[in-house]
Amino acid sequence: MPNEIQIRDLDLPADGKSLQRVWREIGWSDSERSDRVMLDVFAEGSASVGTINDEVECAVLTQPGTMRLDQQDLPLCVVAAVTTSRIARGLSLAQKLTARQLVQGQQTGAAVAALGMFDQGFYDKLGFGTGAYINEFSFDPSLLNVNIKPRTPTRLTAADAPRMLATMLARPRTHGAVTIDLSKSFESELDRENRFGLGYFEGERLTHFMWMKEKGEHGPYWVEWMGYETGAGLLELLALLKSLSDQIYSVFMLEPPHVQFQTLLKRPFRSQAIAEKGKFSAGQETYAWYQLRILDLPQCVQALNYNGPDICFQLRVDDPMDGLLNSPDLAEQQALWQTLGGDWIVTPGEQATATRGLDEALPQMHCTVNTLSRLLWGVSRASSLAISDGLTAPVALLQALDGVFTANPNPGWEF
Repeated sequence: MPNEIQIRDLDLPADGKSLQRVWREIGWSDSERSDRVMLDVFAEGSASVGTINDEVECAVLTQPGTMRLDQQDLPLCVVAAVTTSRIARGLSLAQKLTARQLVQGQQTGAAVAALGMFDQGFYDKLGFGTGAYINEFSFDPSLLNVNIKPRTPTRLTAADAPRMLATMLARPRTHGAVTIDLSKSFESELDRENRFGLGYFEGERLTHFMWMKEKGEHGPYWVEWMGYETGAGLLELLALLKSLSDQIYSVFMLEPPHVQFQTLLKRPFRSQAIAEKGKFSAGQETYAWYQLRILDLPQCVQALNYNGPDICFQLRVDDPMDGLLNSPDLAEQQALWQTLGGDWIVTPGEQATATRGLDEALPQMHCTVNTLSRLLWGVSRASSLAISDGLTAPVALLQALDGVFTANPNPGWEF
């Protein structure tokens, strides 16, 4: 019997059972309880599904949020979940459904999209460029160079998720910072086995906290979420970790945004050498785990805090989404899609603009939307992208753009 493949919106609760079957099949869920949690998360966002013979075999979930560009929070479309059953592999359903959701995100006002990648390369075909490196540290908490005495914290449980979410949303946000104000999604990140939280209150307000995963009597601990309103709050949380070091020998955590965490560790190289072949890790790993792509170029350019020389240049953009949408089952989305592909005249500065047009007298730049996204967010300099990403432009234009975009974006929020 021939397989009938369709693409449509997720329909809950009607699609619930077949969606749960896919989650069980690929290892995302192993209980009715986790099925219910996942269904709540999908119901809170927006999702497209691919069906084979009327059964859901692939689903893509997106969620609204914000991502900061310089000092401005821009509307964000987060690709939060991409799941494909065993029988639907190799049919391009995941790509098509993701493209479908990006069109919807653009139509609802998102200026940028982001996702956590399972590996580099797959989402390049949708115009995503790799984000900035993020540092993860493992360390002996007794070696934290924090010389304050922490107060007695309050225990937190998953029932405190609304308070922890409020703290995350109120945290100081720097360039690249992400927020996702969805209660069920955040609660699902907390409500797992072997997790616990510690935090501090001012009256009824949770001002700073850590949510951690534990393993064994002596650790390690993994700090999965850390929220704080001030630098003093961050230091108290680190002092709290240090106070646990009489029993806990190792802690893993991501480097807090715009804090050089290595300076807060005593003799980190010696500690790493001692732990190299031991049971408990100490050291640093650096990797780029997320990708981003621009959905609205004028909105992103207008948000730039550009302090470079007066400049105007001709930009030609290639957008791989255009080819992906050229499919009969995405005809509606193709008609709605506002491609970034084509010619633009870009003028950074106090009155920054990006408008459609062609002026061959201007300096010419040519790149993909993948590369352009990396450039505007300061993931890499223009001259570096000319080497790694195939960006082409006159040397003078590259030099003019080098260093003028805010560097080192850090989401501060895993998705």
